[in-house]
Amino acid sequence: MIDQKTPNQQYKLPHIQNTGAEEVARLRDTVTAIDNDVAALNVGLANKASKATTDNLQAQIDDLSILIFAGLI
Repeated sequence: MIDQKTPNQQYKLPHIQNTGAEEVARLRDTVTAIDNDVAALNVGLANKASKATTDNLQAQIDDLSILIFAGLI
């Protein structure tokens, strides 16, 4: 069996000399690995967006607190 992989993530690549049965298993492994990587990226992006929203809200609260303390609101 020829065991070629992608250069970055080392996903298994099909090869013309491998049997169909070998390639089905390899492609299933590759699709599962890609799915896991995409899910991890989505979690990371959601966490980053949540932190940015929290930081933004905190900055707005701080600004309002200053205005209220100064008697401007």
